Amino acid sequence: MLATFILSFTSCEDFMDMHKEYIKGGEIIYAPKPDSVYFIAGKGRVLFNCRTYNAPNVRSIDVYWNDGLDSLIIPVELKTGYDSISVILDNLEEKSYTFKIQATDNFGHKSLFMTDFGTSYGDTYQATLNDRLVESLTLSDQEGTIKWYYAPQYLVRSEVRYVKKNGSQAIVKVPSTDDLVQLPDVKPGSTFEYRSLYIPEEVAIDTFATAWKEYETPFPAEYKYDRSSWEVLSVSDVSTSEGGGMATLIDGDLSTYWQSAYEGGDAPLPHWAVIDMQTPKNISRVELYRRTGNKDTKSIELYVSDHPDANAAGWIKIGTVVFEEGDSSSITIPGSIDMKGRYLKLLLSDSNREPYTSVAEVYVYGK
Repeated sequence: MLATFILSFTSCEDFMDMHKEYIKGGEIIYAPKPDSVYFIAGKGRVLFNCRTYNAPNVRSIDVYWNDGLDSLIIPVELKTGYDSISVILDNLEEKSYTFKIQATDNFGHKSLFMTDFGTSYGDTYQATLNDRLVESLTLSDQEGTIKWYYAPQYLVRSEVRYVKKNGSQAIVKVPSTDDLVQLPDVKPGSTFEYRSLYIPEEVAIDTFATAWKEYETPFPAEYKYDRSSWEVLSVSDVSTSEGGGMATLIDGDLSTYWQSAYEGGDAPLPHWAVIDMQTPKNISRVELYRRTGNKDTKSIELYVSDHPDANAAGWIKIGTVVFEEGDSSSITIPGSIDMKGRYLKLLLSDSNREPYTSVAEVYVYGK
């Protein structure tokens, strides 16, 4: 029993000898270190975020980088429980940084270091940016539409600067998730400028924009009228068994069509249809489609009027569309013709296989 006690005493003496070197200056007291830290990338800067827990005696959060050659001592007054600070580290050279973070309390005690990383971006990153590509342009009487190709990684948005019909300038912002953008009241025949805005990382405090660039192709000088409010008012006759009926003339679907009547006897020529365009339209061109793969329809005469009655006097003829081999044909209306009118009449007075005719779609253009 005695031998065991002496051995234990000797072992404790040896233990104290081992630690005398480390406590000879007194007990080391540490300030509470931050609960968490992180850095968010920016343009020539980074955002430092720090969260603390139960650190009311901490007087500063100290940030070091470039191997301690640069630092920022941030005075703080922290609450009990969770608290946080956010500080911009500005004027940083473009590169990635290793940051060491330490807390100092009111008694001068230091916390253990924490390490985290952040990146400052600048001209080198800017030089890698490209604009989102434009796929196509379309124009209606209401607006111009731009269709984009896919959005590159980290694109935030695109911006389009364009000219309106009254000569004023407008800017539209397009989120990267949108493949189409509408430009209300855009001036026909005008060009537009665009640029793309990026962030360098998935989360960043600054965006980088490409320079404004003029798109090389202007909007068409001729626009397609929006037909969403139009109505096919009446037709001379209609087949009820196929095609879809008279409303298909303006439904945007080339697989549907208005077919002249043949049940219970063939309806004789001529056939006609009247379309209400809701307001008087200046017409520069009309594009027509006959039933796909069917060559019965030979020609279509076009008339405009301010009265909907197909048989009334006063209809003004603006041209005749003649079909050749294809399913579509169009006619340009000379500027010398008074082609303004609310109602458009299609008159089919002949056929390649009398008396049958069919029409799939009617598009009207203006300038």
